[in-house]
Amino acid sequence: MRVAAAVTALLFLLVACGTGDSGLVPAPTGPVSTVAETTEHNPIDVMFLQMAVAHHKTGIEIVRLAKDKSVRTDVKTLASAIEVTQLSEVDSMLQWLHDWNQPESPGTEAQLHANHGGDHSTSPEAIATLAATGPGEFERAFLNLLIAHQHNAVEIAKFEREGGVNPQSKALAERIFQSRTGQISQMLGYLD
Repeated sequence: MRVAAAVTALLFLLVACGTGDSGLVPAPTGPVSTVAETTEHNPIDVMFLQMAVAHHKTGIEIVRLAKDKSVRTDVKTLASAIEVTQLSEVDSMLQWLHDWNQPESPGTEAQLHANHGGDHSTSPEAIATLAATGPGEFERAFLNLLIAHQHNAVEIAKFEREGGVNPQSKALAERIFQSRTGQISQMLGYLD
């Protein structure tokens, strides 16, 4: 139900802001997921969700920086859409972890990333540097940081696609892979 409300809010946001010829990646249509819910999962599903929750929360922090900065309307609209989507995805992931009796995080950063391709997070220092960036340079710095951040989301999604067993988690990984790849392409176009 939360996912349906978030998709409705996202569609409303995109319509209210107007998409015109802005080149925005189109919002998904139809049902969010037709995957039957199950609690079957393996350690990779759990690790994916734990990594993705932390990564999404950082992404939300990044996109919120564009709200009060001087960026073009298309960039502001994309940032708002990313925030809505990732908030909804975090809700779903936390619910699945709860349903599986798993913690939001496995513990220390070393445990979180051991044997899973390294740290896929954006550092607090990089976010602080972006927040302090002047108006003439902010948009380019924002897009570059967000492109790198979303690339890391694609890498995390690949981890789940290759080894997870939970159908909902795998479907989410596929949506993340597709949507973040589209966002990266869109943002690279903004940098031209």
